[in-house]
Amino acid sequence: MSREKLQQTKRAAWFKGWDILIYALILLLLLALFLFFVIFPEREQLTGVEIFVKNERVFFCEFEEGSYTIEDTSRVRVEESGDLLQVTVTTEEGFNIIEIDTKARRAEMTDADCSWSRDCVHMPAIENTASAPVSCIPHGVVVMPVGGDPEPDGTLQ
Repeated sequence: MSREKLQQTKRAAWFKGWDILIYALILLLLLALFLFFVIFPEREQLTGVEIFVKNERVFFCEFEEGSYTIEDTSRVRVEESGDLLQVTVTTEEGFNIIEIDTKARRAEMTDADCSWSRDCVHMPAIENTASAPVSCIPHGVVVMPVGGDPEPDGTLQ
């Protein structure tokens, strides 16, 4: 590269006008995709809640029919109080208490003896199909939302 060309490159601006426009358009596209997929996900009403212990389903509550199924009676105890179900799941490591409001279609973990910080108790409640599952890692307990229309290939929309 000649000395003159090197000096010309050093004096040139870092960005040209079109460069800034292209970067701004890419930034707007990324912001729109973020809003579409993270801030405004498709939220459908819950049709039920499942509780798993170490990947084995132990409890299922169906909001449409207003019924529930205890699949492992040795680990699950349910107390009913109107529209509120208090489900106590007992594992070898300890216990978790999940409150399910069948009228409001909402589930949250209210108590556990898993650790001093009890992260599972502080997780947001499950209120729609876009809600994240509530999990207690030390006990292996996971509360999953159920809802959405299954696609022909078996996945949820």
